[in-house]
Amino acid sequence: MIKFIKANWILLFTLALALVFRFWQITRLPGGLFPDEAANGLDINSILSGDLQPFYERGNGREALFFYVLAAVVAVFGRGHWQHHAVSAGFGFAAVLATYFLTKRLFGKRTALLATFFMSVASYATLISRTAFRANTVPFLAILTILFFVKALQTKQTKTRIWSGAAAGLFFALGFYTYTSFRMMLPLLFAFGVVLILGNRDKLAKYIKAYRGAASASAAAFLAGIAWLAYYFIRHPASFVGRAGQVSIFSTDLNGGDTLGTFLKVFKATILSFFTQGDMNWRHNVAGAPFLSPLLSPLFAMALLIFTWSIFVLLKEIWQKKLRPETIYKSLIASWFWLMLVPEVTTAEGIPHGLRLIGVMPAIFILPAWSASQIWEFLKNSRFKFMFNTKYVIAVFFLGTLFFTNFSLYFDAAANSPDYYYAFRSDLTMVSNYLNERNRPGSTYLSLDEFSVQTVDYLTTPTNRPYTLVDPARTYEVKLKKGDQVIFTQSTIFDRRKFVDHHPKTQLVRSEKNQFGEFIMLVYQEP
Repeated sequence: MIKFIKANWILLFTLALALVFRFWQITRLPGGLFPDEAANGLDINSILSGDLQPFYERGNGREALFFYVLAAVVAVFGRGHWQHHAVSAGFGFAAVLATYFLTKRLFGKRTALLATFFMSVASYATLISRTAFRANTVPFLAILTILFFVKALQTKQTKTRIWSGAAAGLFFALGFYTYTSFRMMLPLLFAFGVVLILGNRDKLAKYIKAYRGAASASAAAFLAGIAWLAYYFIRHPASFVGRAGQVSIFSTDLNGGDTLGTFLKVFKATILSFFTQGDMNWRHNVAGAPFLSPLLSPLFAMALLIFTWSIFVLLKEIWQKKLRPETIYKSLIASWFWLMLVPEVTTAEGIPHGLRLIGVMPAIFILPAWSASQIWEFLKNSRFKFMFNTKYVIAVFFLGTLFFTNFSLYFDAAANSPDYYYAFRSDLTMVSNYLNERNRPGSTYLSLDEFSVQTVDYLTTPTNRPYTLVDPARTYEVKLKKGDQVIFTQSTIFDRRKFVDHHPKTQLVRSEKNQFGEFIMLVYQEP
């Protein structure tokens, strides 16, 4: 054990950082459950009651793998916002660990350690890992699919090749149970299968003999894994497209009749989001911050250009039947990045959109890690004494600055932002707790919209939703009896003015503020 720790202390330290960034203060950051997150909980209720499906239709349709993991956690720890965020953070941490093994296999240990560190501390990866959306399962399963696909190609042992192929097929199938953007893995893997066939066409019979066992195991595992979901989509074909058609750049409601112009505008905003301004939505990103640190974005740009050029080099090598692993791996990462941009650049709503871009996450940290590793190699072999003597100082300063700037972005800027808490509707958690404590369904009215009430519906499941929902704009019309209470949330506090005007005898019996001094719950009672 001691020998293992000494040999891998940098990796273990980096993974410890990943754990801290994803789990520290998870019970209060983020402090609430956004209605879309709570909608997952309503599907979990269905799972726990025995309604098992691979896909749930709520909210334009949702793949169910994340829900099953979450259902197991809820069954043990109960319902609450932190349980959802902890499961998501768990997938985020697993993606960091998987990124290390994939990058090490492709580009070596130093690049792997750098990619792992960059991903561990990145504010974008941290914040979205702590958001309870099923999309957080995409990076993990995409990495595992590619990892075992590459391992099956690299290994010389037949047994290892077969089980690696089976693992790749199974993880590939499970990925379709995650989030729509995972579907871009299909053209990626198909394209590289074609590359390998064409690049080895002069010895195809030999390759078929060597890899047919792995290919058969992969196909069998994929078919077994995808069968449940495929059967569901055969029975419900409209669910296969879901919301994608509603936000497409091809929708005339969104493109104004200019599809090409809309695409170019979206593409520009997407690329710039890695350098200047990222997603403004606090649930997807530290609002407005670029997805990559300014320290990483030049390294990212350099590697992206080199790796993209490798795609054209690969075409030349295919023609010459002289495939080089280095070219294949660089082209693989570049293709991964560009294909995973498709879910973003073919939509025209909320751009840049950190959630739709989540499939590119491993690639955007592998790319700058490769550049940094190349620069380190240059400094290591440099004949300039100044560079040689200061390379460790430069490295410590660079990595330390990355750590502190990203840490402050999330645990200072986000943690101290009222907008961040409101983005997750932390007020609804307090309201739900109050409703569970009161538990008087016949004499409790909740002034809230039908979308936001999903959070309250889920969190009050144990008490069977003990309230009557009323339209905020028409709350003043409610007929009250003695002892009846009307609850206003942070989003409906304005509506209580008209209510008070029409019910002057009601008394304010409870008020709650958040840590920023904002009212988040007001309770009025009929005397």
